[in-house]
Amino acid sequence: MLTSPQRRRRAGTTRAAILRAARRLYFAHGPDGVSARKIAQAVGVSPTAIYLYFRSIGDLLEHLRMEGHAILSARLRDAGVGATALDRVRAMGRAYLRFGLEHPQYYALMFRLRAADGAPRAAVQREMYTLMLLRDVVQSGIERQEIRRDLDVMVVTNVLWANIHGLTALALSGLLVETAPGQQDAVLDGLLDSAVAWLTPVGSERRSPRRRSRC
Repeated sequence: MLTSPQRRRRAGTTRAAILRAARRLYFAHGPDGVSARKIAQAVGVSPTAIYLYFRSIGDLLEHLRMEGHAILSARLRDAGVGATALDRVRAMGRAYLRFGLEHPQYYALMFRLRAADGAPRAAVQREMYTLMLLRDVVQSGIERQEIRRDLDVMVVTNVLWANIHGLTALALSGLLVETAPGQQDAVLDGLLDSAVAWLTPVGSERRSPRRRSRC
């Protein structure tokens, strides 16, 4: 008979295996390719056993969505650490686009395939944490007078997010390739240059565009 610690370890192992199988299926076939039957076949358990560990397939996909947010958060948190606020804005913009290009399946699940009945409160808080990393950089830049003090911190944060998110969505859809073939880096530079020009305090020396880092 298994002891309680052994049962917990086995349960943890099974849960992790279910999540890995769901991840493989989603990455290969999208959300329609994730089913209890297919996961069970891959893991070697019964389809009903999956619901001992996850409430539903939607719950499984929610876990994968939060994995994506964890990766994106780590990249944003590490982007341009120690630099000025404006340089961090540049670095975070590049990190965001790079994440989308390298992890299109996660990106789609995070931003285009949200559950119809809304995400759980904990998930929404996790999403907001990702955005607040940018907000904190903007706030610190305003406090250090590296960013215009007449701007609202959340207005700035949402404008920056909307811009880089829009560019990333265009790149992933293939429309950027059609409209600006071979010019993705130039479009990104233009977007970031415009953002920095808008944020730079009046009378401050404008920063020259930083074009060495590429996605």
